[in-house]
Amino acid sequence: MDKKTTKRTKKKNKLPEILLVISVLIMGLLVVMVFYKNKTNKFKNATRKIAGDFPSPAELIPSDKTTYFSYMEIPDMIFRKMDGVSYSNDNPVNRDELRYLQLLYWGTDNAAHKGEMIVNAEIADKVVDVFYDLYKAKYPIESVQLVEDYGGNDEVSMGKNNTSCFNGRKVKGSEEWSDHAYGMAIDLNPLYNPYVGSDGSVYPVIATEYTDRNKVFRMKIDENDFAYITFTKYGFTWGGHWEENKDYQHFSLRK
Repeated sequence: MDKKTTKRTKKKNKLPEILLVISVLIMGLLVVMVFYKNKTNKFKNATRKIAGDFPSPAELIPSDKTTYFSYMEIPDMIFRKMDGVSYSNDNPVNRDELRYLQLLYWGTDNAAHKGEMIVNAEIADKVVDVFYDLYKAKYPIESVQLVEDYGGNDEVSMGKNNTSCFNGRKVKGSEEWSDHAYGMAIDLNPLYNPYVGSDGSVYPVIATEYTDRNKVFRMKIDENDFAYITFTKYGFTWGGHWEENKDYQHFSLRK
């Protein structure tokens, strides 16, 4: 056998080894690709969540609505906070007529936050729809907490620009129950949208600089504002339309 024949024979003998090596390399490459794809998907899922594992407004999917915008009968733990603070035995509606709502809102810090609110059971669905739409639009809301977090003090809550609904209180200077005592009205960003009485009174009292509604400032509610458009779309009336007193923060569904 000459040298050329010997070389050709050796090459033939090495061919299965070469094919095996190539197969191993291909399998290894496939494993790497699958691993990378899984890591990429995990990264995408991780980056979808922000600010405490909440979906950003741009990334909301239909199932998020029931997950992050929901209501239930008032849990005992929550009612213990309310009892004797925002709720009293002579309140015009009973506990079972109210609902505890949890929702997401887009903060003034450009981040997602989880809020809580007590509303009348009759309007719970609509309130969820409103705040879902506001969140999708990144409408800025500074705070959504129960008034119990402010000792049930409406003035303090408003001064902190806290958006809230239920508070078993009377209309200021009156013996008539407020719409809030029925859980039928929401005060939105109240510091920047104060109550302005025909007698010159302003609530919260620190909001006098926002009584001039010709000024342009963030979170101001007027007829061109997205919150106004959204609330009224769902049937709420706006306190800014009242004839004498003006309550620019106030959206009500009281019958």
